[in-house]
Amino acid sequence: MRPQPTVTPAARPAFPALRRLLHALVVACAVLLPPVAMAEPVDALRAAALAGDAEAQARLGSRLYRGDGVPRDLVAAFRWLLRAAEQGSVTAQTGLAVLYYNGEGTPQHLVEALKWALIAADSGDADAARHRDYLLQRLAPHQVREARRLATAWVPKPEPANR
Repeated sequence: MRPQPTVTPAARPAFPALRRLLHALVVACAVLLPPVAMAEPVDALRAAALAGDAEAQARLGSRLYRGDGVPRDLVAAFRWLLRAAEQGSVTAQTGLAVLYYNGEGTPQHLVEALKWALIAADSGDADAARHRDYLLQRLAPHQVREARRLATAWVPKPEPANR
């Protein structure tokens, strides 16, 4: 029986074309993919939210809801999302519709859930439109009328700075 030849790493073919292809893929991914965002420091986010920045309030509410870098607190999440939604944050309005529907951080209130879904959907939010359509199928006609009345009457209320 003849011994089988051993292949050492130095004896393997180099496959330069494969190496060039892999290098090109790595470079393309580095250039084309968005950079991974570092988590926004909670203290800076909270300071901006307290200063009345609606988008900071919405981001803080979302982080509190998920427990992302902060202890999960549904009541605080609801309060921050409500402040942001009242100022016109569509993201917060959609989140608020879900919280009201599920009764998370606040008692369940289906009319309020539909009101916020209607408001956010009117701004073009696709998630809000799905929530709106779902709620429209499940609420009684008098609830739908009330939610539509509330949504029509709603106007954004900017917060004074340093509230």
